[in-house]
Amino acid sequence: MNTKRNKQRMNYVVVKEDGVYIAKCSDLDLECRGATEQEAIANLQEALALFYEDLPGPADG
Repeated sequence: MNTKRNKQRMNYVVVKEDGVYIAKCSDLDLECRGATEQEAIANLQEALALFYEDLPGPADG
């Protein structure tokens, strides 16, 4: 999965537990759930975008 802000590649896995799909990014200890595999991945992508949005940039010091 690529993030637009930093172009870093993140590894993730998707598992199904109790009828719910969970996309797990162990690099950041982050996981997101969804009713489908695609929904779980989309939720993870959104969470990663928010994570990187909140990081200080070069101008932030």
